[in-house]
Amino acid sequence: MERQLLDTLRKSHIPFVRNGGDNTLPGLVSLSFNGADGEAILHRMDLMGICISTGSACNSVNADISHVLKAIRLNEKLAGGTIRISLGKNNTAEDVDSIVNALIKILR
Repeated sequence: MERQLLDTLRKSHIPFVRNGGDNTLPGLVSLSFNGADGEAILHRMDLMGICISTGSACNSVNADISHVLKAIRLNEKLAGGTIRISLGKNNTAEDVDSIVNALIKILR
């Protein structure tokens, strides 16, 4: 599912950074979009019926830039446009397509 999400997003030509590189937990995808507003993305996705997160998984109440993103020295413009997508065993290929299509609509 992660590969489908990333490949489809890459094909859209919307620039992004995947945080954590290839050494991540399965199903957890942290993406940063330069100059975007992660909170605005979160709210627009919510209006489309898609739940995502911003900030750190260990401090989801705080809307400040995650201490994890600060620790990896992520550029502030990227850090502000960071979202976290959690995929599980019940997600389908159609779910992933919906997520990517919503992101494309929001970020274009």
